[in-house]
Amino acid sequence: MHLQVHSPPRDWKELGKCKKVIKHSQDHGSPYYAVAVSTEGLLAVTDGEYHCIHLLTKDGTLVRSIGKGMLGISLFGLAFDLQGNLWVTDCANNKIVKLSQNGQLAKAIHRTGSEGVHFCNPLGVTVSPEGLVYTCDSNNHRVTVHNEDGNFQFAFGRQGSAPRCFDRPEDIAFGSDGFAYVADVGNKRVSVWSKDGTFKTDFKTKCTPYHIAATSDNHLVILSRAHNTVMVYTLDGQLIRQFGTKGSQPGMFNNCWGICIDSSGLVYIADGFNKRVQVF
Repeated sequence: MHLQVHSPPRDWKELGKCKKVIKHSQDHGSPYYAVAVSTEGLLAVTDGEYHCIHLLTKDGTLVRSIGKGMLGISLFGLAFDLQGNLWVTDCANNKIVKLSQNGQLAKAIHRTGSEGVHFCNPLGVTVSPEGLVYTCDSNNHRVTVHNEDGNFQFAFGRQGSAPRCFDRPEDIAFGSDGFAYVADVGNKRVSVWSKDGTFKTDFKTKCTPYHIAATSDNHLVILSRAHNTVMVYTLDGQLIRQFGTKGSQPGMFNNCWGICIDSSGLVYIADGFNKRVQVF
């Protein structure tokens, strides 16, 4: 995921042409899971084999790798905060971790509230315009909120299928309207909340939503990992574009795991088992 940035408007009905494929090494054999882009244009991807985060230029040149020896195998959420630090969800170890770009461990959080509840399979993570860290605590069926120092603030949602409920929320993004949009996987819908955790509405998606990014011009780009497809929705839940199928050619996917959008409006998709990032 990424911080919401202002980018030039795009015709999102035309999204679908792969402009570039990024791998930081031709012989690199690791799956890419989560992807994030900084306001300075630095690209970060999580590596499912070497249990680390690679920092890359947008042409795929490796700057450095961080987190080795600190992180587990399942790094499914990634976001830059306002200071340029990286927050990553280490779901196999039921924690979220804050790292500097130089790889210094700033914070590791296991607990999700004063009552002592632990994270249970944390997945997507994003940072609000105010700098708060929102994490999809998937198997606890809620979203937790921490400040930049890692102190718990509040949580919202509970298990169920009714409004105000989640069934394994997997990813979250802030729309251009300031609301939080949550990929509610088990309920096959996007759930919309205010920043303070007040429920607003929800809408069903054509394919199960797993990963989500918001544009600066009132759209959502949503990945359905199970269908290897990309969907573009308006903020009020209207589907305007869908593309993608399983395969290895550009524009095709093999378990698309993560998504972010940069300040120029380019869309970066972590094409997991094809071991690459595709740019659209």
